[in-house]
This record gives sequence, C-alpha cells and structure tokens, in this order.
Amino acid sequence: MESVMTPTSCSYSKEKKHNVFAMFLKHLRQSNELSQEQLCLYLRQHSSLFYNLDTITVSRWERSINIPSLAKQAEIVELYDNELTSIYRHDPQFLEECSTLVSIPNQSRFKSSHPYYTNDNYDIQVIDINDDSFYIMLKMILRYENNPSLVLKLPLAEFDGLKDLKIHVANAFNDQIVGHALYIETSSQYVLELVNIKSDLNEIVTRSSKKLPDTMLVLSSAGATKEVENSIMSTYINRFVNQKNLRYLCFSVCDEGFIKKLNAAKLDAFKVRTIQLEDKTVAVHSFLLSRSELMANRFLLKLAVISPKQLVDFLNIKGKG
Repeated sequence: MESVMTPTSCSYSKEKKHNVFAMFLKHLRQSNELSQEQLCLYLRQHSSLFYNLDTITVSRWERSINIPSLAKQAEIVELYDNELTSIYRHDPQFLEECSTLVSIPNQSRFKSSHPYYTNDNYDIQVIDINDDSFYIMLKMILRYENNPSLVLKLPLAEFDGLKDLKIHVANAFNDQIVGHALYIETSSQYVLELVNIKSDLNEIVTRSSKKLPDTMLVLSSAGATKEVENSIMSTYINRFVNQKNLRYLCFSVCDEGFIKKLNAAKLDAFKVRTIQLEDKTVAVHSFLLSRSELMANRFLLKLAVISPKQLVDFLNIKGKG
C-alpha cells in the first residue's frame, strides 16, 4: 500500500551544525512513520529527480553529511505541500545572507543610478489604483521602461482594468523615488500570449479578471542601487510565494541592467523578442519560472524568504548605526 505524505510543522534548534533542511526531512519522515527505505521508495515513485536515490543518501541527508541541491529540496517539500521559504526562514546563517542583499551599505561612496540618492534610508510603499499617486507613477514607469509591450490606451484614468496592476515604490529622503516595480497577477495563458507577441499589456489588463490568476507578470523592476533593487524584488517575490494560487513567475523586461542581474543569478531567458520602436530596435527578455524553479534558485530564494517585517528590520540596521 502506498504511503501518503502529510505536511507537518517542525520546530528548529538554533544549533548551526544541523542544516535546517536535514532537520525538516528527518522530522517529516518520522512524523509520517516511515523508514528511510520507505521514504526513498516514495521519492523515487513520485519524481524523476530521485530515480537512483538510495537509503544511504537519505541517511546522509538527515545527518547533514550531504545536503541535496535546492532543486531536489524544492521538489521534496512540494511533494509534502510545503515551501522552502518556511524552512529557511529559521536558518540564522541563511537570513544573514538575505540581509546582505538588501541592507543599506555603510560606505558613503558607491555607484548609484540616481543623481541625488546618496545611500539614504528609504521605505517601500505598495500602490494600487486607489492611491492618489497611482496614475502619475504608472506614467513614469511606462516612460522609464521604454518597453514596447507596455501599451495602454489613453487617457489612463478612463481605462478599465487597471485595478489589477500593482506598483511598489521605494522613497528616500524628500520623497525621492529610488526604486520601483510594476506587476500584475494574471493568467499564464495571457502571459504566454504576451511573450509570443500575440498581445500586449492593454489586452492583459482588459481580460485579466476573466480567469483566475496563476501567474505573476513583472513588467518593470529597477533601483538606484543593487540593494534598493533587491529590496523591491523581495517585496513582490515574497508576495508571490505566499499566494498559493500563483504557480508561475514571469519577468518580461527590456532593461539591460536588470536582464544582466537575472543572468548573473543563473537565469536564462525563456524567450527574447525584438520589437521596432520608432527608430530603434528593442529586445524584450522574458524569464518564466515555476514555483519550484524559483525555490531552486538561491538568489531568488533569499529574496523570497524576506518577509515585509524583516525587510524593514534589515533596512533599519544602518539607521541605528
């Protein structure tokens, strides 16, 4: 008779010598009253990633002698109806790595793409159509991104369907905008149509309410520094992992700096399409990831783990110094 895996909560010790995933795996196996051999068989039956798995390997995983790749970890926790983020948020060392991605650097001299931003503290706001600054911010992003697939009928205030668009804005001293993101939660069908040049944002926002959303489509993401940009990314990626109905994350962008950032994180474009925009050709890069693929990417997992409260704490570390 086939064993049925059931999710379970697990308390984690603060001892660094035990990897949090190893502790999770052992606790989950024992709570399901399975031997290592039974667990091994279950994984082999349910995922091709474990076709040659043996009990020796499972034993070494549970004792932190070896740890499976993030791809395998993501596959295991998905079989158990869990998330890697719920495991790694208990790992102090991993959280320290998360902090370094978003914390404001202490040095006073650094490169910034903003002419007036000099490493000041900032906060992040979530803006939707009910906010007074929504249309101004949307116009700014559409102009800044210069993405030919970001087409919306004018005037924007009379355009129906914008309620599904979300904007995240990082504001520094004197309301300087030092980072932003634009995204929409929609159907994977509509996202694939946009990626394959069969539709644009105008059609997506018009039709998005007709289907239950299963995809987050990120259309713009930028920051004055890499830390600001990482902070902005963490806000919507954390939202993504906490929305269980969302199965796919798609970046469809043409900003060369952001594309290089995704490439550096070992992400390859799902599709690159060139579109003629007035007198120049623009290349739109689309990156499409499943939930488990996101979890298997260490950079994105770090950003996903950061909760809104933790982000505020990380950003305040420099201010207290």
